[in-house]
Amino acid sequence: MNHPRRIPWSVATPEEVMTEYVGVKLRDYYFNPAVMMEVQLKSSEIMHELYGLPLRKSVGASFTSYICASALGLEVHFPEDNCPQWARHPMGSIDEVDGLAVPKDLTAVGLMPRILANYEYMKRHAPPGVTVHPGGGGAQGPWTTAVVLRGTDIFLDVYEKPAQVHKLLEIITETAIQLIHTFDRIAGVANRTAVGFGDDYGGLLSPRMYWEFSGQYMKRIGDAFSATRRSLHSESLTRAHLKYLADIGITSFDAGTVKGLTLADLKECLTIPFLLQFKTSEEMLLSTPERIQRKYREMVAEGATQMMVELCRRVPRENVRAFVEVAREYG
Repeated sequence: MNHPRRIPWSVATPEEVMTEYVGVKLRDYYFNPAVMMEVQLKSSEIMHELYGLPLRKSVGASFTSYICASALGLEVHFPEDNCPQWARHPMGSIDEVDGLAVPKDLTAVGLMPRILANYEYMKRHAPPGVTVHPGGGGAQGPWTTAVVLRGTDIFLDVYEKPAQVHKLLEIITETAIQLIHTFDRIAGVANRTAVGFGDDYGGLLSPRMYWEFSGQYMKRIGDAFSATRRSLHSESLTRAHLKYLADIGITSFDAGTVKGLTLADLKECLTIPFLLQFKTSEEMLLSTPERIQRKYREMVAEGATQMMVELCRRVPRENVRAFVEVAREYG
């Protein structure tokens, strides 16, 4: 079948899906570097055999997006077979920021010792032809990290004690910059040209406050590395927030599975590459092959320029095959 446009596509398989396919508990995955590496490689082989997806050529010490927050006091727990979680926000009051500082040795705090131990193991034991990176699991935007540390009370703090909130964001931003430097030093990266952010809480700020408490701090991180490529994932932004992406210097935007934005919004408001993902539960887990392929074609007709789905556990295999099949028609 011929189509007028070629649409790049991808299937994302997070840790909970990789372990499902291999038959491993998530705690074993995170706590045993041999298991972590085996799961990453073996799940890729299984996905290749089942769906023809590309084989993985690298492995990494993947440990959630809470790395920066863990360096500043967040305790991350690893259930037996569920995603990493945290039980409480470590800051009971925004005034506790006065006792907070950028850690002097980022390799010794939070999740970093475990990340580095797994990385060193993988470097020693990776199969020939497989590259190893320190991982990290993604970077949160400073505002999202602030919400994780303080909780939803921070949305009152921005009105009642904005100076303290900015102090917290300054500490988070500098910690994030130093973490990136640390990972680059470990991996031997001399000149970083790209940074990426996950900021799912950013859109809960009003558009007017978005730049003040979120956007400017992401820009500061990008500027610290003179990054020419800056990607943002956020599942909370609205149409009114999109105008600030240019000020941050964002060069590609992933709206995830958010329902508050449409493809028309993205086409009309942005001049950069954008992505509105296939909805993991509604359009994959709870769907049928026929509906999946119909929805895919509808999104392309509405103006999608690239397509992606992030799998979750228990997605029927015939549904994954249906997504890959229709994607290949356009790819």
